Amino acid sequence: MSSIIQKECIVFDIDTCDKNEAILTLVKRLKGQKKITGVYDFYQDVLNRERIAPTAIGYKIGLPHGRTNNVIEPAVCFGRLNNEIVWNEKTKEVANIVILIAVPKDNNENLHMQILSKLARKLMHDDFRNQLTTSDKDEVYKLLCEGLEV
Repeated sequence: MSSIIQKECIVFDIDTCDKNEAILTLVKRLKGQKKITGVYDFYQDVLNRERIAPTAIGYKIGLPHGRTNNVIEPAVCFGRLNNEIVWNEKTKEVANIVILIAVPKDNNENLHMQILSKLARKLMHDDFRNQLTTSDKDEVYKLLCEGLEV
């Protein structure tokens, strides 16, 4: 499963105060890596999912995701923000790490759940989160690959 993350899908220093802009930055990166069919369509899919329930998971992490027909192949895109942004307006939960998950709709739903559960388990550990926040791109790539191994 580690093949779903590429170094090119790791983005540091996202300079925005807006959740939607942060998501859009990562969506554009997925498009640049030919993981999705179009920026606007997949972006709308992710925003529609966020409207159902914001994907703040605690620990200053947003975990937006889309399992849609606008995904060409499964991918994870990691973003580190320059500032904390409000991820859940209702609870005022913030995020400074965003991990966007993209899975094709026709793909087995099990893959979508595997990615979410593997990330959630790793993100519960202080050490893992701290490394994501402070490490360079090569180390973040290595951490995510290890975290997403089958």
